[in-house]
Amino acid sequence: MQNTGSKEKLEDMLEAYSRTDWYPFHMPGHKRQLPGCETDITEIDGFDNLHHPEDILKKEADRCAELYGTRETIFSVNGSSCALLAAVSAASGRGKRIWMERSAHISVYHGAVLRGLSIRYIGSDPDKEEIFDGEEKPEAVVITSPTYEGGVKPVSAWAEKAHELGAVLIVDEAHGAHFSMHPYFPESAVRMGADVVIQSLHKTLPAMTQTALLHNVTGRVPGERLHRFMDFYETSSPSYVLMSSITGCLHFLEENRESSFAVYAERLAKLRRSLSGMKYLHLAGGETGRFASHEELPGHPEGMRQDPGKIVITGMSGPELYRTVRERFHLQPEMKAPGYVLFMTSVCDTEEGFKRLETALLTLDREIGNASEEKKQEQKKDKKEKKTAEAPGIGENESISLPVVRMNPADAMETDSEQIALEQSAGRIAADFICMYPPDVPLVVPGEEIPERLPGQICLLLDEGYEITGIDENRIRVVR
Repeated sequence: MQNTGSKEKLEDMLEAYSRTDWYPFHMPGHKRQLPGCETDITEIDGFDNLHHPEDILKKEADRCAELYGTRETIFSVNGSSCALLAAVSAASGRGKRIWMERSAHISVYHGAVLRGLSIRYIGSDPDKEEIFDGEEKPEAVVITSPTYEGGVKPVSAWAEKAHELGAVLIVDEAHGAHFSMHPYFPESAVRMGADVVIQSLHKTLPAMTQTALLHNVTGRVPGERLHRFMDFYETSSPSYVLMSSITGCLHFLEENRESSFAVYAERLAKLRRSLSGMKYLHLAGGETGRFASHEELPGHPEGMRQDPGKIVITGMSGPELYRTVRERFHLQPEMKAPGYVLFMTSVCDTEEGFKRLETALLTLDREIGNASEEKKQEQKKDKKEKKTAEAPGIGENESISLPVVRMNPADAMETDSEQIALEQSAGRIAADFICMYPPDVPLVVPGEEIPERLPGQICLLLDEGYEITGIDENRIRVVR
């Protein structure tokens, strides 16, 4: 075909190509004949190759790096999970040591297993983390900021600690691709000393699911290693529809960031002011976007800044609030936890959507206030009972008791194992991950001794309708 590389934007190139008379004697099999597939192509002439970008894809990635202020940015069409796998693998030698939070996303654990890494769990305060006599120094430190609920960690302090140890700092900023786009939101880890930052465009920006960015900020992890491991973990047939969604999002930010985020920030500030006046339900972080105490939301200490775009509501059983807003108000929350419900917002939310959420929550708050004293006491009792369903992996390290680690996760997954009944598993060594989804944070990690209370906690979560992976008909895999 003719050279279309002179076009400025990938999405424009694809749209223009879909209107030509070029007939596809190549993949994909739909041959661009199905509705919505007109721009779904493969690596044909003139459209570059994500695994070896030299033309339009390289230009677009360079523009993205300039926008975010990084040394290099790599596109991922396999989501942040793929980028985290690549980052952990590139930053750590096989069999070496990594520091990470117990509440890290499952993909960080997968990276550790694939590289046979030795794991040390860290808390929220970098000043409290020291190297013990005879302990191997980590090659990488991995933190999650913001958390699923929007809590922002002290990235600068963690960068200082990591570099003091001779390690690189990898930040899972999957939920923070919109950071630094407006003063109302926190600064991105890209600007706070992190070496590698991973962001999911689709979580908080106008992009399709599975679109993400791997930012090589400082070069402490060689770019060729990041590319090599992205090649390992990412599909060899990347979707041009997804890539054009990435570039379309990039161009949206270049052209509309200032005006659109100003409106978004104004709407959020108004919503948070209104919801902060509730008497019975509670907006975590309040109007200021800072957590008032550790009890406000487990794992988010007093003074910790929150992404104001995360609307976390406590004060009522999470499952009950989740069901109510869905059934009565036709609002679909992001997720429910035993003690709260998370509503995610973005720059693409409408005034109507914000108003519907505000009306629903204020209505429920008034109804709780109008309930009889007996009903209020029942709700308090119900909330207390549901609290017992909290399990390791929900929240941060300070809010949980870390399980006893008996084996390296990779070794535990490779050794002989058997399936046993969940209720008989306490004290056994886990041979597989058990996660609550979302947020896909492990309740149990291979190699850990299963705590006495955990089987009962998992049963409570299952009874409440939570999705738990790693369990097959109430049976789990343990080391034989």
